[in-house]
Amino acid sequence: MVKGQVIKDSEKEDELEVSPNTPLKLDNKDKEILRLLNENARLTSKSIGASTNISREVADYRIKRLAKNGLISSYITLVSDRRLGFESYVMLLQLQNYTAEDENRIIDFLKKHQFIKWVLKSSGDWDIQTTIVAKNVKHLAEIIDEIDNFCGKNLRGYDLNLVVNLLNPENLAFMLPVTGQKTKELPALSAVSYDLAEIDDKDKKLLVALATDARASVVKIAESVGLSADATNLRMKKLQKDGVVRKFQTVVDLSKLNYLLYSVFLKINNYSSKRETQIRTFFNSLPNLTFAERIIGKWDVRVQISCTTPQEFEKILQQIREFLGADLKYYNFALMIKEFKRVSFTKGMESGR
Repeated sequence: MVKGQVIKDSEKEDELEVSPNTPLKLDNKDKEILRLLNENARLTSKSIGASTNISREVADYRIKRLAKNGLISSYITLVSDRRLGFESYVMLLQLQNYTAEDENRIIDFLKKHQFIKWVLKSSGDWDIQTTIVAKNVKHLAEIIDEIDNFCGKNLRGYDLNLVVNLLNPENLAFMLPVTGQKTKELPALSAVSYDLAEIDDKDKKLLVALATDARASVVKIAESVGLSADATNLRMKKLQKDGVVRKFQTVVDLSKLNYLLYSVFLKINNYSSKRETQIRTFFNSLPNLTFAERIIGKWDVRVQISCTTPQEFEKILQQIREFLGADLKYYNFALMIKEFKRVSFTKGMESGR
């Protein structure tokens, strides 16, 4: 049976790529593979095959197909900014009097900036959403001035929020059949260390190699770092143990499946540690809520919601409003149009400045 699967899939090489305008069709095996890779991008095809009851060859074929069709856009390594001496900030830009050329010019500048991790075009009160990393307040001011000066007359204003901690890790549970959706146990925030980690230049080279290809083989990574495979593997494990590397994650372009993605920002009264635990537990019960983090500034919480229709989004939003009740002071949201950059360890973080 397994052999037959391999032959069958091997005969479909001409079907690896579909038309850009045709939504991909995934079966439950594909969805489970995506979920597993999203939780750990370094899982081997053999391990994924065992978890999904298919052969290693079939698992490898399916992964390549998902990447070929753009559903898997990249494999990144999530790092702890604080363990590396940085703080993260969500910056929401409002543009004005701008042309498509102006917008492209600004996005290109943000993409190339060495201290910007994430760049997203959105529709709503904010035109561009970004995540900045900075070593201190002075460094942050310099980065904001650079952005402000570059945008010039096209920048109407911005919101700036400090990222405090992760509330709910990014997940793809909503894609699975109802019977396959499991409520995961939330990690204890107190277990995360924010002390400055001791890393050397070899560790930084290792993080650079993993930054945009978390699925690369140890041998390939070792060659780029200049170490043996065994030494490289030991360093990778130590970076994970020390909390520098938080996760190896697969970036999935859900627009290929015609999903709508929304960024939702919440201002919450009576916020406390106890209330935060309740909020995290509630968020974890919503399959379509795919990410949440605590921030400080104009907003208290940022969440990401994935759904198929505006009506479905409104239902999820209503659940959040009802749960928070009178504690919800105000909220806003934006439709996520296109992601232009997502890395966790930037070039600036490697050099320090």
